[in-house]
Amino acid sequence: MAESLDTLVADSDRTTAADELRRHYDAGRLTLDEFESRLGEVHAARTRGDLEQAFRQLPRSEPPASLRVRDLRWSSLALQYGLCNLVCILVWFFSGAQGSFWPKWVLVGTLVLYLRRLGRRSHPRELPPASQRDGNT
Repeated sequence: MAESLDTLVADSDRTTAADELRRHYDAGRLTLDEFESRLGEVHAARTRGDLEQAFRQLPRSEPPASLRVRDLRWSSLALQYGLCNLVCILVWFFSGAQGSFWPKWVLVGTLVLYLRRLGRRSHPRELPPASQRDGNT
């Protein structure tokens, strides 16, 4: 589903848009005056429509929302799983370390989740041929 043009934008959206404008300026599509003017529009933008207006007559390099790849930050994910397991082991240890080693189930569960996500990462999505993206068959 496409985003509405009256959706409010965040600072990160403005930063991304400013970076894209810089690439257009570096490619020679904008003069310095046009770049500065449009950069001002980007920084003043409150809605998605305001941002889109700053890119009038410029090719957009942003892929369609349906083709964007989600950033899963694998090293961060591994760190989160590691900390979760460490906390469970410490709770088990400081509670007397009696009985069976119950954190093994947390270790196995988080390992399975991490490997599943890692497996999905190793198979990147490929874009369909240009003829299919444009609606031509």
